[in-house]
Amino acid sequence: MSSEMQETQESSKTQKQYLLFYLKEEIYAIEALTTSEIVEYSQITKVPRMNSYVKGVTNIRGNIVTVIDLLDRFGLGVSEIGPKSSIVVLHYKSEDQVTQLGIIIDEVYEVDDIETSNIKAAPEFGSIIDRKFISNMGKYRGEYIAILDTQAILDSKELSNLSMEG
Repeated sequence: MSSEMQETQESSKTQKQYLLFYLKEEIYAIEALTTSEIVEYSQITKVPRMNSYVKGVTNIRGNIVTVIDLLDRFGLGVSEIGPKSSIVVLHYKSEDQVTQLGIIIDEVYEVDDIETSNIKAAPEFGSIIDRKFISNMGKYRGEYIAILDTQAILDSKELSNLSMEG
């Protein structure tokens, strides 16, 4: 094996690639491999009787994708849609099925690597969002940011609970 290939394999073991994004002026991260694509925010069709954070569905390249307001999911209010708002399409694994769901974010920051040595367990307290939505904390450019657990955020059993509202 060439030393260049070996170096690439070793570096992929010591770091992971993350999508970093803004949500209410805070930077969060999700593993880049869980994302399918990032699209400009587009019209969402409301689905009645769903939880408030399930904003509805939208058509992305011919696929109907359920869209979640991440800020609302965290109980921090409702996202204000601006010119940089986007929908990040994520892969969600439920039993033996993989589905695509979208999350609304304020703005993409960048895609970058975080060294595995800079990833620590999330504390049990001190975060503005529920601990169940955070998989780890990653040190990025000297600051710790929450690495989100997309499986918990997109939990299909929770999302499919019907709302008692209209």
